[in-house]
Amino acid sequence: MEITINGQMACLKKNTSFEYISENSMFTGSDSYTLTITFPLKDCPQNIRIFGHIHRQDVEKNKVVFDCEIRDKAFYKAGSIVVTQISEVEVKTQFLEGRSEQNFDDTFDDVYLNQLSLGYPDANTRNPANTPPNEIWVPDSDNPTYVALPWVNNTTGNLQNGATFDGESANTYSWMNTRMPLSFQPYLIYILKKICQVMGYTGDFGPLEAVPYKYLLICNCLPSAWGAFNFAIALPHWSLTEFFEQLEYFLAGEFSINHKAKTITFRFISTIAQSVTEVKIDNVVNKYTVEVSSDNRPDYLGTKNLVYAENDNRYWAYRDCQWYIDEHKDEAIVYDSFFDLLEYARQNLATCGYYRTETAHGYRESYMRGYPNASDGHKLFYARDLDTYFIMWCYKAELVKSHEMGGTTYNWYQYYNRLEPINQFGKYIVDKDAEDIELKCVPAWIDDTDEELGPCLFLECGEMGSAVSWTDETDEEGNTTGSGTGIGGGSFGGGRRAPARAGSFGGSRPEGSTEVDDTDYNDGALAQPRTAKAIAKGEQEKDDAYFDCLYMGYQDWEWSRQYGYLKHPCIDQLQRERGFIFSYSYYTMRLKDIGIAQSGLVKNIDPKKKYNFSFLADEIPDPRATFYIDGGKYICEKITATFHESTGKSQLLKGVFYRIITS
Repeated sequence: MEITINGQMACLKKNTSFEYISENSMFTGSDSYTLTITFPLKDCPQNIRIFGHIHRQDVEKNKVVFDCEIRDKAFYKAGSIVVTQISEVEVKTQFLEGRSEQNFDDTFDDVYLNQLSLGYPDANTRNPANTPPNEIWVPDSDNPTYVALPWVNNTTGNLQNGATFDGESANTYSWMNTRMPLSFQPYLIYILKKICQVMGYTGDFGPLEAVPYKYLLICNCLPSAWGAFNFAIALPHWSLTEFFEQLEYFLAGEFSINHKAKTITFRFISTIAQSVTEVKIDNVVNKYTVEVSSDNRPDYLGTKNLVYAENDNRYWAYRDCQWYIDEHKDEAIVYDSFFDLLEYARQNLATCGYYRTETAHGYRESYMRGYPNASDGHKLFYARDLDTYFIMWCYKAELVKSHEMGGTTYNWYQYYNRLEPINQFGKYIVDKDAEDIELKCVPAWIDDTDEELGPCLFLECGEMGSAVSWTDETDEEGNTTGSGTGIGGGSFGGGRRAPARAGSFGGSRPEGSTEVDDTDYNDGALAQPRTAKAIAKGEQEKDDAYFDCLYMGYQDWEWSRQYGYLKHPCIDQLQRERGFIFSYSYYTMRLKDIGIAQSGLVKNIDPKKKYNFSFLADEIPDPRATFYIDGGKYICEKITATFHESTGKSQLLKGVFYRIITS
């Protein structure tokens, strides 16, 4: 056996051994590592040349790491070796390989996503007079970068990047305001490449670019009037480590980050699994042991539940309401076809509240708030072909008549209702008793504007300067240029995030507008210097970022060609556009249709029984493989091999397994 450290052959302590552990990263997120490997220093010039310059204080204060290779016959691993303890007599170390090495390296732990310079379109591109909406909404199919979709800042109710449809004959749009610069949303693949660029890494994201994830849009953005010309400013305050971890859960993939070679590569878990061949173990030594526990459960990713994080979407209670489905699904009215359900709702449940019946002597009127008690309007519906639940939702009320009675005015309203899908983004449940993985990459918030414009992307931006991630003016490349003044300066102000104005849209003064009313002039508020304004507002709390989540949706060439209403990202296979009009897509962000649920990881195992097998093998099998042992089918958590200083790797291996239950 040979161990090479920093290109020099090291000498193991005589008559010692160490354990090499190969883990299935689907359990702990690690790959291979060893327990303690001891190297002598006293009377060993070979090791002194490698370790002699290290002081005990260095080990205690810092991570002392070397490149390392281990060879033994056909066995070969390359990674890092970490010094854990050193004295005049010997040095103790631990070898790390693959994701174990990646997890140990903290290079990205203190680099924050919203503090990077991730660029932004230049002033010419931001000018709406230079590019019509139809062009700026269509991504480059080979290299998606960013788009400028319409969106509403829910804090103020103001429409950004607003556009109107020119009519079916033209099939084009026109900007509502050609003087206000556009604000942009970047594609995920673009942000990944920009991160590599600013960090000095080489990225390989080919698998992402070959599938629909290529058109996954990060919808986080801020009003152009703020002058926040750096995509990073609108991103969450996550370390790059957390960012890549969240994407791995969402995409069901692995980002392999080699900090020494400065490379980042992505592979889907399903692709990795397909590359691993099944393993049959015949040489089992003695009887296996089984540990039975009613409390402890394995950390296997395929046994975890997935749930989206709570977010700003005012409809989120309806988008994620599995609890209600569990309680009422047996009472649901089931339709085999969504179109049949849609037609029934349109003809029978579209309006309620005011009822007028013609009689022989005229007519009879009646009024009630909402549907009659026995109406199907109170029911839960289920469309089997779309595997989707629906409810009726009242979206508008119109005054029909008023009348006086006993000195009191009574108003009669007609209520307008629509069929609303619910729980599309509810929890993906593998086991009710299992742990939940919370995804902070969440579906974009799509909400209503008005009947002519239709649904639109909404964001809760808060107030300019209410996050510490941006206090200076930035240029189109995202570089800080110093404090500014006036509109978009961003060097003053701040404050608590304004509460959501549920469904607010329009009617507020646009960000950066110079229009004022008489009150502004009369009370002197307009002319107050920044010092006076800041003191008047009082001490303000600032968040780490404007958004806690990544709001995501799909925007491709085909989806951007759906005319008539404001363009918005696609978040589901079925999206209501207006009233009883729906649009359809093969894109979806339902947890049961993406990520881990579609990775092949989810297996029916008995989580309470841990099997320990000892067996003989010349090589260490890949722990990600499916194992066949004594007629049973298993997934492996880890395999342990022992290496002796004189004889190398032992043929006796020990593995921890969970049995796959086949019906």
